[in-house]
Amino acid sequence: MVSVLVIVPYEDIIPAYEEAVAAANASDIRFSMECFYGSDPSILSHLRQYDIVVVRGMTYHALRTMFPELHLIEINMSGADVMNAFAEVTRTYGRDTSVGLIVTDSTICFPETVHELTGLTVKLRVAYNDEELRAAADDLLAQGCRVLVGGNTLRAYCRRKDIPFCHVGTGEAAIKESIGDALAAARIIEAERSRAEMLRIAIDALPYSLLAIGRGDRITLANSVAEGFFDSGSLVGRPAAELLPRRLAAVHLEKGTSSEVVEDVLGQKMLISLTLAESGEIIVSMHDVGRIYEAGKNAAPIPRERGMRARYSFSDIIAEHVSMRQLIAKAIRYAQADGSVLVVGETGTGKELFVQSMHNASSRASGPFVAVNCAAISSELLESELFGYSEGAFTGARKGGRTGLFELADKGTIFLDEIGEMPIQLQAKLLRVLQEKEIRRVGGDDEIPVDVRVMCATNQDIPALVEKGLFRRDLYYRINLLTIRIPPLRDRGDDLGLLFRHFVRLYAERLDIAMPPIDDSAISELRKYRWLGNIRELRNVAERIVVLNGSQRITPLSVRSIDIPESELEPTDAAAGAVNPRNIDPAELYRRYQASGLSLAEFAGSIGVSRTTLWRRFKDVTWN
Repeated sequence: MVSVLVIVPYEDIIPAYEEAVAAANASDIRFSMECFYGSDPSILSHLRQYDIVVVRGMTYHALRTMFPELHLIEINMSGADVMNAFAEVTRTYGRDTSVGLIVTDSTICFPETVHELTGLTVKLRVAYNDEELRAAADDLLAQGCRVLVGGNTLRAYCRRKDIPFCHVGTGEAAIKESIGDALAAARIIEAERSRAEMLRIAIDALPYSLLAIGRGDRITLANSVAEGFFDSGSLVGRPAAELLPRRLAAVHLEKGTSSEVVEDVLGQKMLISLTLAESGEIIVSMHDVGRIYEAGKNAAPIPRERGMRARYSFSDIIAEHVSMRQLIAKAIRYAQADGSVLVVGETGTGKELFVQSMHNASSRASGPFVAVNCAAISSELLESELFGYSEGAFTGARKGGRTGLFELADKGTIFLDEIGEMPIQLQAKLLRVLQEKEIRRVGGDDEIPVDVRVMCATNQDIPALVEKGLFRRDLYYRINLLTIRIPPLRDRGDDLGLLFRHFVRLYAERLDIAMPPIDDSAISELRKYRWLGNIRELRNVAERIVVLNGSQRITPLSVRSIDIPESELEPTDAAAGAVNPRNIDPAELYRRYQASGLSLAEFAGSIGVSRTTLWRRFKDVTWN
């Protein structure tokens, strides 16, 4: 229920206000009455308990300054009320009286007009508080004003000073107008509360955490799921940095835009969506990635043939770089859709890892996952592998025919790796399958419906192949509905060190040896390489180091001692001024090695190549 307080400046008008409230017939709104005037803060502190305060004159202005959050309705002092006071002046003191008028609104009276109508000489002053009122009264008296006119605060002052005074009362029209304004404001507040309550119910009904971050990076809203997740009572007013990963600050947003990242929050992997509202607040939603997986697993189980399953999920993707965390978030969203996906990235970036993760996070998770490398199967066999064949379709065909991979993937996902290598004549048949959701076996006549989601991957520039006529444009548009571009390892910042440590730990466990310590300088040494083979190459290097190094500390020398091709070295300013073994005659290189006094491994490290590479250069030297 909305509560309204009416502050009247004098008790005589209380009956008039009670009559106006009764006439309004608003039983669902609670009206209260109090009588006081002036701007003393000590008598105003209790007003915060009311939704609306109806008040007049200086008290209105005092409240507006001291309690800006209050919903105030001003009882307007009308021109008619002022003229009534002037009429009283003429009856009591005569028309030739000099009058001082003190009000809070200078437009309420025009002294020249009053003089023409009444003959009174009026001097006008504006005062918003007790101090200004006393100063205005003293000034008017000093200028020869015989009578002062104003509200109740001025009346009390004049009584104390024995100054002639006429009161500006509150007329019936002003009373009715103020009550009408209060009722209109109360209806608006009721509607806002109703909408807010509906919004609160809707927000609390969401199956994920929802937060809003306002000024000062503090929480301004949190639903019950969020409060239950953080288990720390009310979240409103708390700093967002206490609850959310600080790395979210690296995600830049413009108003009206959104971004998604995957982050660990309280030990759980969460899909975090960030939206910058027009108001400037950041709306944060957090989805438990584990629940997304469960949604797919809870689908009706479908028998799978042996090996036709996806082993990886998003939790297997190791990444700290913000671009990768945003990419994982996008892939999780794509998993919820059912359109075709094209994953683009260099060799070894983990394209199939993303594809399998999307399958396992989708509604098809309990269906089959069928992967085929289009580059590993000859063009003659690829069609029959994909679509199957009927009995007698060709010499050597199996009796009864054979089921193709599309049929085996029914109700699941088929992954076409290296899609850029697919023969152009087969692309037209694939396009028809994607459009019609039907396949025809080689040598067969029947159309067989299939319910398959197609995901593709490539390390090639498909648009360039389209321009060269090597890839169908219509097929490209069909498979490119949802696109994921995986950055190369060299563009992922600290992910290289994170991945290297992960692989070292993995291979140490497989060899049943202690995890070797890894120097930061060894990671810096690894960063000198371009990693054209990306994560796959880094994994192989990690395995090689663990096999050769055992549990011994991994240092820059450990990295340089294994065979990483020279072509992998990043060109640097330092390297440009140092020895480039490819540009030096092997005999001269060997002479420099002997003069250095260094071991073979140390000399190799000083010129930025591996010991094995240096040994290969030396073994072809012909000595005189």
